[in-house]
Order: sequence, then structure tokens, then C-alpha cells
Amino acid sequence: MRLTDFRNYSEATVGFGAGFNLVLGGNAQGKTSLLEAVYCLSALGSHRASSSGPMIRHEQETAYLKATGVIASTGVEVDAQLIRGAGTKVWINKQRVGRGGKERSLAAVLFSPEDLELIKGGPELRRRYLDHAAGRAKPVSHADRVAFEKALRQRNGVLKAARTNDRALRQLDVWNYQVAAAGAAVFDNRRWILQKLGPAIAGRYGQLAAGQEPALCYQSEWAQEGVGDRADVEHRLLQALESNQSRDLETATTSAGPHRDDLAIDLDGAASRWYASQGEQRSLSLAMRLAERDVAADIHGEEPILLLDDVFSELDERRRRRLAELVRTPGQAIVTATSAESVPLDPDQTLFVEGGKLDQVA
Repeated sequence: MRLTDFRNYSEATVGFGAGFNLVLGGNAQGKTSLLEAVYCLSALGSHRASSSGPMIRHEQETAYLKATGVIASTGVEVDAQLIRGAGTKVWINKQRVGRGGKERSLAAVLFSPEDLELIKGGPELRRRYLDHAAGRAKPVSHADRVAFEKALRQRNGVLKAARTNDRALRQLDVWNYQVAAAGAAVFDNRRWILQKLGPAIAGRYGQLAAGQEPALCYQSEWAQEGVGDRADVEHRLLQALESNQSRDLETATTSAGPHRDDLAIDLDGAASRWYASQGEQRSLSLAMRLAERDVAADIHGEEPILLLDDVFSELDERRRRRLAELVRTPGQAIVTATSAESVPLDPDQTLFVEGGKLDQVA
């Protein structure tokens, strides 16, 4: 992989081995940025920046990333150009692609310290987790989510205009149907991926922290128990939109739909967000990322790259040993740490990072 003017890297080239790669370095030296570059090329976006600007080295206008790898026994080349103020352009095997496109890029799953917010944070993060996992497993899910977000923006715009415009008010019926149809697709995709993720998360958590069993439940005020197929979901959402229309007109926002849903995560019947210890919450969030990798591997027949950012130092000794056993699995893993002593596993390759400079040791 080659990085040019990316974060604190002016120019760097690195080759990751097929097994366990350990990246060592102090804080703010470039370890996380290295994982971010891999993730950018795999997910066609960053896990910690919503725009290209923060990823471009200071006083530069453009950054470049390039990597080669293998998908389904076939070589693939991914290039990315990040332009300050103008987003990111990506090419796969010289063909320009858009984010969430059907073309398969190098696949990676990343766990970072911020993932603790999957448990502790607001519902938006858990919705994004489900949508991203669904999109990775079934690319049409991304298109469904984009269609819903577009319909939702249109309906909210009509709600605002309808306060003073009778013509806009008459358009609401049309957008109720549009939002209901697109929202039902998003709901169905989340329900589908959760059926696969649930058992995988429980299994991975049991490997990391035996003794408790997590339970996941999709929460939706408008789609209660007994919801049927997609047509039934669409009908229920349409009913909710029509029932809430007066309130929605007052606030100019849509109060029912998958954009208001949440994923409840319990441990032994208690809400993990409030009652789990930090160690349990960290193990849960890590199990969610490992499960995301498992489901993608099961569907596509190959292991995504596992990216772990400074996770071992945050775990107790027992959980460290358990995680080390899981890292030594088929597929490629890239793990960052400030000290090799915190990682109870001999790497196949070690890299040292200091000030955006790499030193590679076989």
C-alpha cells in the first residue's frame, strides 16, 4: 500500500503479510492513520472523518492512496484521490466507482476505541452499524438506504412548505407512500442482517467473556411485535405517517420510520448501555465487529481484513488472551499497539511507526 500526503504521511509504502501484522508506535505517530488508509480503500470512506479535508496532510490540497490485493483469487488494484473541499474519487482496476457501488473492493472490518460508543452512545451509531453490515453483505441495501434518505428529505421539505402552501399539503400523500416504501426496504434489510449478526455476536462474546449471553432486539415504535413481510412493514409505516401527520406538520420533521429506530443490546436481561461494566461493553463492541467480519466471510467466502486499533491495552489479561486466540484465525489481521508486551501473540510481521515514517521488520 502507498500513501501520499495522507494525514501525517508525506510518502510511505508498506507491504502487509498474509497473517498477523503488528504495528507499533507511540501516540500520534501514525498507527491509526495507517489503519484508516486501509479502511478508506476497503469501505470507500473513513471511519473517523466525514469529509476528505482532515485526511489530507497540512498545507496540501490532495492526498493519494493505492493498494493491491486479492478478491476471490483474482488480483485487484484500488486507487483513491482525496481532494480538499471536493471529496474522494476511487478507482477499482482503473474503473471509477462511487461509494456503495456494486464493484467489490478490498474488504476490511475495523475496531477502534471509539467503537465503545456502539454500546454507550446514541441509536444513530447502532443504526449505522446495521446498515453498513447489510450493505457489505448485500450491496443493494446501500441503494435502499440512499433512496429512503432522499424520500425522507423530500417529505420533510414538503412538511415545512405545507405550513403556508396548500399545494404542498396536497403532495403529502405522495411522499407518505414514497417514505413508507423506501423505509420498509431499509427495515427489511436491517431485520435480515440482524438475524445473521445476532448468533454471531453471541458466539464471539462468549469466546471473549464467557458467562453471560447478549441478546439483541430491534426496537421500533411503529413496527411492533408480529410484523410480517415487507408489504406488511410498508403498510404499518404508512399508517404511522398518516397518524402522525398533524404533529409532523407542526415540527416539519418525520416522527416515524427506520431513522428513529434503535438496536437494544442486553446482557443477562439488563440493558448493556446502562448496566454493563466498561470491560463488558468493550467486549460487546468488539464482538459486534468480529461478528460483522464473520457474516461477511460466510456470505462472500473469504475473510475481510481485520483491523484492530490499540484494543489489547484496554482489555484485562484474560480477555487479551482470548482475543489473541481469535486474531490467529484464517485471513489477514493488522493490529496497532504502543507496546508489544500488551499483545500476547507473536506476529508474522512487525512494523514500527514514528512521525509518519515506517520501519518494516519481517
